[in-house]
Amino acid sequence: RDEQGALLSCMVESVLAVDTEKRILKMNKAAERLFHIGPTACGRNVMEVIRNSDLHDIVTRAIGSSELVEGSVLLPDENRYLQVHGTVLNAADGRRIGALLVLNDVTRLQRLEVMRREFVGNVSHELRTPITSIKGFVETLQEGAAEDPQERKRFLDILARQVSRLEAILNDLLALSRLEHDADKNEIELTPCDLGDVLKQAM
Repeated sequence: RDEQGALLSCMVESVLAVDTEKRILKMNKAAERLFHIGPTACGRNVMEVIRNSDLHDIVTRAIGSSELVEGSVLLPDENRYLQVHGTVLNAADGRRIGALLVLNDVTRLQRLEVMRREFVGNVSHELRTPITSIKGFVETLQEGAAEDPQERKRFLDILARQVSRLEAILNDLLALSRLEHDADKNEIELTPCDLGDVLKQAM
């Protein structure tokens, strides 16, 4: 019992065990902190203690299923996202006595995913502008503007600028990719620099 208690208390993940009537049998410290409840919650119905319909749905499915169930839970008051895995809880003699839930806080991952989606959307928008411009001017040249030397030079200058813009965007993407790769391997070389100059260049 002491070993089990020590293991559960050391876990970063929240662990919640309920019986077939959805009463809380046991939970670890992480679960108490996550849901702001104390040990006195044991013996009470999980629906009474934790008011979250997504979690109740997963508890119901875990109690009634013989397979692992998964689901996502949003805690709206704190804007936190949880990934929940639930499995049937059996006694030593094989009787089904409830369900065991393991909850992972994936709020940071969720926010990163939202940022990544927004980033992809922004990049797509940035790429669309020069590509549309290049396409339009090429079509204009094909339709006869190339015959006029002055118009041809003006359009070719615009095309060159748009191609340079595309190249700059792609170079930025490659630089970001390299930084991300190096960060994963802890290979980013840090050097002192004047941030003011960097900001002026960016502006």
